[in-house]
Amino acid sequence: MLSRASLISRARLGTLASHVRPYQTRAFASARLPPTLHVLRRDAELALASNKSLASDVTAYGWIVSVRRHKTRTFLELTDGTMGGGATMQVVLSGDIRELTPGQAIQLHGQMKAGRGRSASQRVEIQADHVAVLAPTDLATYPLANMMQGNHAASAAADALTHTTATDIVRRESHFKARTPQFAALQRTRARMEHAMGAWMAANDFCKVHPPIITSSDCEGGGEIFQVVADADVPQNSQETMSLTSSRNGSLAAFWSGQPAYLTVSAQLHLEAYALGLSRVWSLCPVFRAEGSATNRHLAEFWMLEAELCWLPDGEQALRMVLDVTESVLKSALQAAWHDERAKEDMAFLGATYDAALINSPWPRLTYTDAVRLLRAHTKAPPVWGESLKSEHERWLASHMGQPVFVTNFPTEIKPFYMREDPEPVILSDDVHPTESGSARKTVACFDLLVPQVGELVGGSVREERHGVLMQRLRTSGLQASSLTWYTDDLRRYGGAPHGGFGLGMERFLSWVTHTFHVRDLVGFPRVKGPLRY
Repeated sequence: MLSRASLISRARLGTLASHVRPYQTRAFASARLPPTLHVLRRDAELALASNKSLASDVTAYGWIVSVRRHKTRTFLELTDGTMGGGATMQVVLSGDIRELTPGQAIQLHGQMKAGRGRSASQRVEIQADHVAVLAPTDLATYPLANMMQGNHAASAAADALTHTTATDIVRRESHFKARTPQFAALQRTRARMEHAMGAWMAANDFCKVHPPIITSSDCEGGGEIFQVVADADVPQNSQETMSLTSSRNGSLAAFWSGQPAYLTVSAQLHLEAYALGLSRVWSLCPVFRAEGSATNRHLAEFWMLEAELCWLPDGEQALRMVLDVTESVLKSALQAAWHDERAKEDMAFLGATYDAALINSPWPRLTYTDAVRLLRAHTKAPPVWGESLKSEHERWLASHMGQPVFVTNFPTEIKPFYMREDPEPVILSDDVHPTESGSARKTVACFDLLVPQVGELVGGSVREERHGVLMQRLRTSGLQASSLTWYTDDLRRYGGAPHGGFGLGMERFLSWVTHTFHVRDLVGFPRVKGPLRY
């Protein structure tokens, strides 16, 4: 057994995370890029703050957001998608220039100057002496024309109406979504969070790996899967009838030598194979669920960050180590979401509020049994011990705790076969199951992380490394053992070290962090049940 001193403590993980530094890359002259509007604004503001001269000549690119014309000057608001929040760069031109309209892509040359406006977007400006239109826009037919014209509306009500209208438009016309400031802020925030989690993984010796998208099994046995078939195997004669059920016998699976193939619902099984050679691994990949739910929380295609780590200690400390890693990874992303001024501008624009306690305080942990006890004492439609927690139960628990909460040690019957059984059963009491008081029930070393307003965000467990127990659980689950012998037999018989891991839904994480509670607004081209346009 490993000693307590050998365990990675939560404090140690936090220390490692605080020392993460981005990789330094060499700037090759052949890869020199023109400065973005973000860089031009940043450098100009730094120069002003230190009483230095501003760049005398600059070349900038962007799309015109709005045009204001006066007798002697024309004012443009320019964006290129790199500035924080809804910020734009003000451009001043001499004369009343009629050729420029919102939506055009332009190149301009001029000088950076201190701004004369009051808004944050006008702290610096470009006084342009030359503008070239690189691509026109027909405002009469452009779906986002009203949004662009209304970007600087006179009232908060008009701004809200413009945002609502733009959201409705881009839900129908996804190919324009990246042009809205709301979606741009979401994507910049997501990029920061993913970079921070990758940096944490690298600093703690997790190797990024690339599991397959096409798999031979349904990892969790839920049945909500997409089958992959070759177009050449699909009957072209409309008179023929051939169901996907029959394809499981090979009729639509000739490409795969008669074996069915599916889009992955989780990379976990393959990550375990990677981990049992690399010790610590992670991936960030798309996963697919053929779920018909039309709620604001479900997508048929979404992204999962998954991780596996070996050399877990014995007993309860094993699950604690997985919890510590999960908490540290997520906190690194939360910190990155508010890292610098541009990040704060994005988060403020999205209506998110900073809560230092989310990063600085440990997240509470309670067992499933204690969670059921709380729900039965304080809610109107509580579960009894042994039932899955519903979405309303999960949200209530997170709201009751006021922060993310880990719920651990769920009943064996409601969790997947690969989770390690706990050595001691739970003895039920009246306050968790009135009709089964005194009964002994098995649990597994697993967890769900619940967050306010969203519910379940992360799921994970210690993996069952004991071959006999694993096979019994697999038979009980109803899955076909024959297709998983590489996992159940080989990985366990040949150096199957104690290990565990977790999976994080990126869209739900971003939804919670940015207060954007419709996941379709988080994704450029959302996949849900129904017609597929893109």
